[in-house]
Amino acid sequence: MTKMIRYELAQNRRSFWIALLFVGLLQAIPAAASKSYLESDGRLASFAENLSTFEGWVSGQPFTFFLLLLGFFSMSWAIGSIVKERDRHSVEFLFTLPYSRTSIYWAKWLAHISQVIIIAAVSTGIVLLIGKSLGMLNTPWAVINIMLAGLLTSLAFMGVGFAISPWLNSERGALSIGIGIVAIMFLFNILSGMNKSFMWMAKANLFQLFDAATLSVGEGLPVISVSGALGLFVAGSCAGWAGIVRRDL
Repeated sequence: MTKMIRYELAQNRRSFWIALLFVGLLQAIPAAASKSYLESDGRLASFAENLSTFEGWVSGQPFTFFLLLLGFFSMSWAIGSIVKERDRHSVEFLFTLPYSRTSIYWAKWLAHISQVIIIAAVSTGIVLLIGKSLGMLNTPWAVINIMLAGLLTSLAFMGVGFAISPWLNSERGALSIGIGIVAIMFLFNILSGMNKSFMWMAKANLFQLFDAATLSVGEGLPVISVSGALGLFVAGSCAGWAGIVRRDL
């Protein structure tokens, strides 16, 4: 199992560092710019009450960037976990090794989960460090809950990706489907906030799983949302395992 985890991490090394760089930067830049906006003429506070604090600032644009990018990478890694072996013609070699399909699948699963958690943890640390250094951080746990909400939503996306992966044949097609799912949900999320007639688009939309603005004022993570995210993640992961065990590869 350890060797298989290292194998998957090595395959995904370049993508991981790219994801860490992009997600980290798009948390660091808005966080660093927060002081100049929050101490300006109050135009943000007049737009939304929660934007009058550093925590509220994090729950806005930085959280959107975090969730969108981490969701993209999480879905791409999960949906490509099995199909890439078939598309690269390495599946014949991989599944003739003295490892069961179950151990191969869960090794890949652990590798991808660890990468997503590391990126989320580093991004959270960046935001907390910048907020502390600027003297703007008032409620660290509010920021942690916001970032944790992004991580849980990304895990829900991963669950969908793991469930689909064993049934696809093309890595490029799988990545297109994965990115398309995240992009469409993000678009629906934007449209649902523009007009009441589009509110139906918010239903079953993972971007609506958590209310970051509510978390920014110190509210805890809602049990229903946490349960929904983890339930989808667990169900999708188990569905992916069942698919790889049953399908003729």
